[in-house]
Amino acid sequence: MIYAGPSSQFPIYDGEMVRAGGRASVVVAEGGRRLAMEHLFQRATAPKEIHVWITSVTGADRDLAERIGQSIDAR
Repeated sequence: MIYAGPSSQFPIYDGEMVRAGGRASVVVAEGGRRLAMEHLFQRATAPKEIHVWITSVTGADRDLAERIGQSIDAR
């Protein structure tokens, strides 16, 4: 899911907050590995916030959703 607007509901998930690559990310431990469940980009111009998060999917779909979320870049 992606939200682009003035004020997101970040964070949705509980986890470790990591800041890198111009974004804040929430990382959780799941199944012996770390997954970035959501990302927040904050900008000086509209949209002020871009919030990306993984919805309730499992298995290979969850892995794909995380890869897609990691690939997003606010330009």
